[in-house]
Amino acid sequence: MIREEIKKLNKPVTLKIFTSSNNLQESVKMLEVMNIYQKASNGLLKIEEYKLEANSDLAKKYEVQQAPTILMINSKEQVIIRYLAVPTAAKIQPFIQALMVFTGAPNYYENVLRENLNKINSTVIKVLITDYCSYCSTVISICSQFALASEGKLQTIIVDIMAFPDISEQYNVTTVPTLIVNEDKKLIGDITAEELLNELINKTL
Repeated sequence: MIREEIKKLNKPVTLKIFTSSNNLQESVKMLEVMNIYQKASNGLLKIEEYKLEANSDLAKKYEVQQAPTILMINSKEQVIIRYLAVPTAAKIQPFIQALMVFTGAPNYYENVLRENLNKINSTVIKVLITDYCSYCSTVISICSQFALASEGKLQTIIVDIMAFPDISEQYNVTTVPTLIVNEDKKLIGDITAEELLNELINKTL
């Protein structure tokens, strides 16, 4: 599925990946999977790997505190999407979709989000998921496309709670998907784009 989906990519893109010897198993898994993406992309996907322990200044710049982490960084050096999750299973399609939008493909939510951008404050949305949850793919896609359309106002962080159980415990997650909006609001379940937009606007008004 990875090989088939990555063929949809038609423009070059570079991703930064931070790995760590403190989470070696997940880091190795991340690199193995991303190697599959890279080899199947016909040279369009480039991976830059950084060891967290050896690149503390760069990690600080991009606010990387845990690894493995994939970063999608815009031209202003802002992290727009952060994956604390290996893009497999339910994460494959929204990951490829985000890469395509990141490189210029149409964004389904761009118009509606930009119409309301002046009503939205800078926001970090954490999307806590597992590999095989039935609603996670859709919610990841919505949050990612919102971030990509937000001109840097929104950042989406996708977290696999099986790979990062400490984050799951931090937010007392019992159901996925769970969204944490700016650390102070928890949204649970199959959140629609309209519900998320209303939440972002209402936090500002």
